[in-house]
Amino acid sequence: MDGRVRKGFRRPGFPPSSLRLPRYQEVAEHLVAGGHAYRCDCSPERLEAERQAQQARGATAGYDGYCRIRNVSAEIPHVIRFHIPAGSTVTFRDAIRGEVVWDPVILKDAVILKTDGYPTYHLCSLIDDHDTETTHVLRGEEWLPSAPLHMLIYQALGWTPPTIAHLPVIIGKDGRKLSKRHGATFVKNFREDGYLPDALLNYLLLQGWSAGGGDEQEILTREEMIARFTLEQVHAAPATFSYEKLAWMNGLYMRNTPDAELTALIMPFLLQARLPADESQVRRMIPYIRERMTNTLKDAIPLLEFLFVETPPFGPREAADLKLEPANARRILEAAAAAMRPVDSFEPSDVERALHQLPETSGASKKAAFMTVRVAITGRKVTPPLFECISVLGKPRAIERLDRGISALSADNDARR
Repeated sequence: MDGRVRKGFRRPGFPPSSLRLPRYQEVAEHLVAGGHAYRCDCSPERLEAERQAQQARGATAGYDGYCRIRNVSAEIPHVIRFHIPAGSTVTFRDAIRGEVVWDPVILKDAVILKTDGYPTYHLCSLIDDHDTETTHVLRGEEWLPSAPLHMLIYQALGWTPPTIAHLPVIIGKDGRKLSKRHGATFVKNFREDGYLPDALLNYLLLQGWSAGGGDEQEILTREEMIARFTLEQVHAAPATFSYEKLAWMNGLYMRNTPDAELTALIMPFLLQARLPADESQVRRMIPYIRERMTNTLKDAIPLLEFLFVETPPFGPREAADLKLEPANARRILEAAAAAMRPVDSFEPSDVERALHQLPETSGASKKAAFMTVRVAITGRKVTPPLFECISVLGKPRAIERLDRGISALSADNDARR
């Protein structure tokens, strides 16, 4: 698919509509002069009365052509309507749906230039496509009913229309058109929710398109998407949007993102959560949290929070939650602090060696010993690998948290006496 493609937005560098008003007005006047359009000064009251009358008799809604032969003056406020001759037939080939026929066209005369001199979409989009030599127009299938009007305007102007493709609508699991009630629908919402651009692009590509030929590959690079995409393999049937499938795909992309890039992507979410995040610490933790980030970039927040906020002291309530007597929990924390204080280098392997004998020195089971230290250090039962968490947190802060837990448990013990 070569040439310029319009996909529902203005081509970069092209002047905005307001700067092209003379061009749109020129074409509208040309259509009037050729008898393909006419001026209409019907009041809102008349149009509303007409609408209600049509509704009462069950007729197709739309303008009744009252001003077609009135020769309305250009000197009074008016709109310009395109004249759709009665019994018009339109046939065009949609790049996805094949030949589409309207016999007859049931549309009524549409406004193409408003009273303020601004064009409607039906006029300005066609002129812009023609002037920029756009070869392909991709738009949603909800625009299919307006295609006959556009084909008739092209015919009236003597212009060759571009290749037009009406893409399948995206629906929710309930069968209704995707909307805010289903979840995020705007690109900025997906970005704010922690989805990676390439993951969203990859997933959207698969909404209504497949590589064909039995190829089941789902994860594609941008280069592969560009090389393999063809309109012939786009389906006409609606596509069902699955937020679960998107989250799964986003997880794959996150887990394959280089450490430095993933760090940069995560940082804004930590700062938005009002965590005074240190980028170097986040970077060190990436290898340990990557596999635990299953859905979005926001998954990093609970995994890294312990680094940037003070956790509550490990006290009697935490001990009870682990089914430990406060005295036993205190012995575990005391043994852990004693084992870590002499350690100079605080790499994960050094921390692991220091705590290797913790179950024996504390008299607790391995599970109880390390879970107690985990909760005292991070405030959570489920975290990235413990020795790596302690190493990145740093020796002073790690031992301080153990000491605060010891103090809280000791104070409880004194209160019991």
